[in-house]
Amino acid sequence: MKTRLPLFTLALSALGLFGLPDAASAFTFSYVNSTGSSADDDTAFNALNPNLAFVAEGRIGSNTIGGNTYELDIHGTNPLNPTQTSDQDEFVWSNGGAAAFSLSYDAMTKAISYTVGDKTLTSVANSNPVTDIFVRTRAAAANSSMLVQNLFLNGIGIPDSSFAQKPGDGKEYLWLAGLNPLESFTLTGESVMNWTGSTPGQSNLAYQIKVGNVAVPEPSTLLGLALTGGAVALGKRRRKQIA
Repeated sequence: MKTRLPLFTLALSALGLFGLPDAASAFTFSYVNSTGSSADDDTAFNALNPNLAFVAEGRIGSNTIGGNTYELDIHGTNPLNPTQTSDQDEFVWSNGGAAAFSLSYDAMTKAISYTVGDKTLTSVANSNPVTDIFVRTRAAAANSSMLVQNLFLNGIGIPDSSFAQKPGDGKEYLWLAGLNPLESFTLTGESVMNWTGSTPGQSNLAYQIKVGNVAVPEPSTLLGLALTGGAVALGKRRRKQIA
């Protein structure tokens, strides 16, 4: 079963954490699907009835430059065709290596800028307000893992990460909620893909940063999140990496 953190509010001026005084930066973080059943992660996410403004993705693809597919994309900007890619590029992931990324969103112009390594993708979000960010990781290849770590939202450190592995749950959603829809944001972090044997392909290792808004969860959902995982940990969870 996954280890879960309860719903936790980062009200930095009140708590005096990280030496950052701006209380306007308060937000919450938790995990979607507190039951720990891997098959339910996507179901639990969809049950929130998300209204997405855009999705930034990194996936294994063909893992070559000049191949027949892509590794980076922005999609979800067209509400009539949510899977349509609005920008994409190729990228080569290294086994066990950390790839830095930065995702910026301008609340006024709705401009998106997504950088991984030396590649930058751009697009324009649809009209859905932005109050929530979901970091989804997926590992579908045998003996593989997908980790998104060292996250910072507008310079504020997120004291946890999104991690999926196979064998194991295979999926995880880290949920950042309570963003001000009138404020722009920049989310930075690192992604780490691990695999054994042949290089996986075609999204068998992938992460997605889903940005938009959700309806207010039912009280039972909030209670389930709040009761999960025990005490709040301010350090990152230890991750068991697959060589």
